[in-house]
Amino acid sequence: MAEPEPLIRDIPSIKKTLDDIRAFGHFKRALPFLRPLLRLLGANTDRINEALANFDALAHQAEELARIPDRFTDLFADRGWIIYDRMSLEVAKAAVAKAEAGDIEGAETDLVAYYNAETVRWGLMAMHSVKAFRPRMRLAEKALEDYEAERYHACVPVVLALLDGTVNELHEKAHSRRRGISAEGVDLTAWDSFSAHSRGLARLIKILQTGRHKTTTDPISIPYRNGIMHGIDLGYDNRVVAAKTWATLFAAREWAVKAEQGQVNPPPPEPEKTWREHWQDLQESARRMQEVQAEKKRLEGWKARELEVGEQVPRTGSPEEFTAGTPEHRLAEYLEYWKNRNYGHMARCISPVLGPLPKKAPAEVRAAFGSKQLLKFEFTGIRDEAPAITEIDTELLYIENGSEVRKAHKFRSNRSVI
Repeated sequence: MAEPEPLIRDIPSIKKTLDDIRAFGHFKRALPFLRPLLRLLGANTDRINEALANFDALAHQAEELARIPDRFTDLFADRGWIIYDRMSLEVAKAAVAKAEAGDIEGAETDLVAYYNAETVRWGLMAMHSVKAFRPRMRLAEKALEDYEAERYHACVPVVLALLDGTVNELHEKAHSRRRGISAEGVDLTAWDSFSAHSRGLARLIKILQTGRHKTTTDPISIPYRNGIMHGIDLGYDNRVVAAKTWATLFAAREWAVKAEQGQVNPPPPEPEKTWREHWQDLQESARRMQEVQAEKKRLEGWKARELEVGEQVPRTGSPEEFTAGTPEHRLAEYLEYWKNRNYGHMARCISPVLGPLPKKAPAEVRAAFGSKQLLKFEFTGIRDEAPAITEIDTELLYIENGSEVRKAHKFRSNRSVI
């Protein structure tokens, strides 16, 4: 009997979280018998009780979230989509729900819409953390310009070529042999990864490698690498193919980072934890659980602010002119750092979920913004989209390559980070 295919939910980072939650479940059931011992050990049993109050609901939510990557893959991989670490979980959840309700075409339309110019721009910022991709960034930014202008005929081949070159370069580092995405034997799997999983990139690349032997002008919906690059699939110039091409590039980033850092293979096994270490982990988990409960209560009372730029919020100015602790204050700080070319402080404002890895952040921000000297900014709109999310529309004026550039740009703030 063949062994079952490994699931994404079984990667170590997800499995550890679920194991911790299940351990909590055992602990909750044993708590009435352990309470006297815990008091003797000096534990705050009232705090533990508070943390465990809504444990069952939180555990159910965690189990549901852990199933999303595999459900997404089962539904969409054959259509050219896979999930990856920086993809919006809310978008993936909504697509799964719509597809499982019977509207997979509508779900795919939503996925295409998700890859707007802003999403691609943030994705390219994250690509700065891949050293092998940095020389390719100039062409990637031109491809984004083409994408935004709906010149898909120009965008798609460039992104495919940049993806191919990056994989080719890093495959030698990871496996001691060069392989592009179209080559037989290319291995884009990596330990503890959403996209670089046997159900992820490995499966997607096989679809992109599909042989295309007959010239056709019919529109296609999959970025078949060989058919497009060899001039056989002539109907590739559409938004669906372009969006999937960007998505594939961003999914490959997860593998590329691990390849550059020598983390494709699993690390040596860690020694077994002592009883004391397990107890410390349990206390830390209780603390986090209590924070989650407090956050949940705060979210239940949340209401979007009604703000009008020029009235409650200045259109421009120094950070001190904005209310401290607000997203607009944080963005004003970020833009002031940009004016002063303070890339280290800019990096501290950027969410590690969206931007480069923390240790490399200042250098990556310099690489992205060093050629752009911000002259001034103006806020044109502010919208609280969710308790932790605010979108701020701006008009930016900066100098790039000796020329003044005026550009509208939307910033997305996640609490106190940009």
